[in-house]
Amino acid sequence: MIQGMFRDQETADVLFEVSKMEANEDGSTKRGKSYVHFPAHRSILQGCAPMLAALFGTSNKGELATVAVHDVKPKVFRHLLWYVYGGTVSNEALKADAKDIIDAADKYSIVGLKLAAEAALVESTNITVENAIDNLLYADSKNLAVLKEAVIDFLVDNGKEVSSKASFDDLPGHVVKDVLVATARKEDKKRDADDIDMMRVSELRRKLHQKGLDVEGSREAMIEALKSNSF
Repeated sequence: MIQGMFRDQETADVLFEVSKMEANEDGSTKRGKSYVHFPAHRSILQGCAPMLAALFGTSNKGELATVAVHDVKPKVFRHLLWYVYGGTVSNEALKADAKDIIDAADKYSIVGLKLAAEAALVESTNITVENAIDNLLYADSKNLAVLKEAVIDFLVDNGKEVSSKASFDDLPGHVVKDVLVATARKEDKKRDADDIDMMRVSELRRKLHQKGLDVEGSREAMIEALKSNSF
């Protein structure tokens, strides 16, 4: 079990130095000069997290390769690395640091962890008229298809109030199609169950998984992948 090798200094051949956060006098935070060390194993990273492995490049055999990480909090990096080693991040931890975990998992292509953090974020987010557009913009920017669908469902269900109170000035044009699909799906209760264009994200991901295809990405990308592999 590779979980037993997590942060094992004796067998590690690479080392992450993750910088700590320090508080400024005004209450904001900045990257500090001290680090939290995470020993790891190149072979495990290459098999489970190639983008993390690539940070080390090539090094002489027998030497401990070291790389500094400044864009992820130590607590979040621990979740990331633990997941890479086959560990499970608790739902409480996912909810507590959902956006930071999503950012890190997205940056280093740890897809399973990103999807788990997205699910926790959707579960813990109370979508309101006041925050709907901000949540939609965030979901769209990170390709969080489930969160995006949840927000759009809220917009469709609360159209009158949202249209009078929310600003749509910053909304990308391609999101309009998703809104129209959600509206049509709500109105057409007898729709064809095999109509890919009208499927919910959970249905699309299930079909992608059954075909052995990547389940991460925007709704549009998932639909295109299914149509391109409709064998």
